[in-house]
Amino acid sequence: MATPQSVLTKTAVLGAALALAGLTATSAEAQEATAAAAFVNLTTAESSPIYAQPTSSSTRYRTEPRGTTLRIQCSTTKTPSGERWFRIYDSQPTSWVWSGHFPSQVHPPKECFPG
Repeated sequence: MATPQSVLTKTAVLGAALALAGLTATSAEAQEATAAAAFVNLTTAESSPIYAQPTSSSTRYRTEPRGTTLRIQCSTTKTPSGERWFRIYDSQPTSWVWSGHFPSQVHPPKECFPG
């Protein structure tokens, strides 16, 4: 027969295991949310030149055809023209594309240079 002490011990162990499982799930969910927030997929509405800087007077690396999905890391309006540009996620060297090549965004990607 189980003693009150052994029942309490088993209950404590079970409670600790459940708490650890909950903490692990929360950490995994947080990591997924962080990874998901790293970029936004946007599809070009027209042929889209890719530039070295957020200005069309910089070096043009290539042109992506209409319908290409690009992973956008962030956006900025801190450009010579004041227009919104998107930085392409994980591109080497750093690459930019003008936001006007995409359908209108209700909520543009996060700001590259906050403050």
